[in-house]
Formats: sequence, C-alpha cells, structure tokens
Amino acid sequence: MSYFKNNNNNNNNSSIFFSFIFVLNLALVTSSSLTPKPSLFTPGYLVDIVDALPNGSPPLKLHCQGKNHDLGDRTLNVSEEYKFKFKAQYSSGTLYFCHFYWNGKDKVFDVFNDNISSGCGSLAAFLSQCYWKVQEDGFYFAGRQDAQFEKRYSW
Repeated sequence: MSYFKNNNNNNNNSSIFFSFIFVLNLALVTSSSLTPKPSLFTPGYLVDIVDALPNGSPPLKLHCQGKNHDLGDRTLNVSEEYKFKFKAQYSSGTLYFCHFYWNGKDKVFDVFNDNISSGCGSLAAFLSQCYWKVQEDGFYFAGRQDAQFEKRYSW
C-alpha cells in the first residue's frame, strides 16, 4: 500500500514541477526583456550629411527618420553638417532614410541600411561612419570624409 501512496505523491510532485516549468517558460517567452537590445558590443554608426552645394545656394532642407525614430526637419547652409548616431538592430534590420529639398528639387533615399553599412568606414571599435555629401548634381557617398566619394543619386 505504501508503494501506491508514494506513487501518488510522485505524480503530484511531478505535476507541480512540470506546471512550474511551463509557467516559467511562458513568462520568459512573453517577457519584453528577451527582446534583443543593443549592447556594448553592438556596432554603432554615425551618419554624416554635409551641404556641399555652391556658395550662395538656397539652404538644403532635409527630414530623416528610421523605422522607429523620426529625427525631424533640418536646414543646412553651405558647408554645414548634420550628424546622427545609432546602434544596429539585428532582429529587424536597421534603416534610416532622408527626404532632401533644395532649389525646387526633392529626393528621398536610404542613407543607411544593411547594404550601405558595408561601405561605412571604421572610426573606432564598434563605431563606423557613413558620409554623404550633397552637391548640385546629386548625392555622393564615402566611408570617411577624406575617402574617395562615389555618386549614388542624382537630384
């Protein structure tokens, strides 16, 4: 008789144990703390946009944003720069785009995405720079300010 009594206790203990494990797993899976977040070792990027339009030109206006971050409107005069920094988001990819306005023209394109990131130059450990220069004939990209620029877009 004691054998069956212990067996019932073991069944109850097993049920409690597995119920506890189930509830713990459910809590962990639904916890927002499991969402990947940038860490100390997540690459950071600095996007630098410079107004390289001719002297006396009207100001360059731009509006930049990412999937979850609206960086707002900016106005740049000749030779002025706008910079923004962020950490890469591996779970959903990282994307920032800008809408540029100048002298009756406008253009929208990605200033950073997973493909562009490979062309960005290293500034320090876990920090890279993506450099855009806006000129009268279009938009030029380089990994660093002192690097060779490549025309990517026309107005």
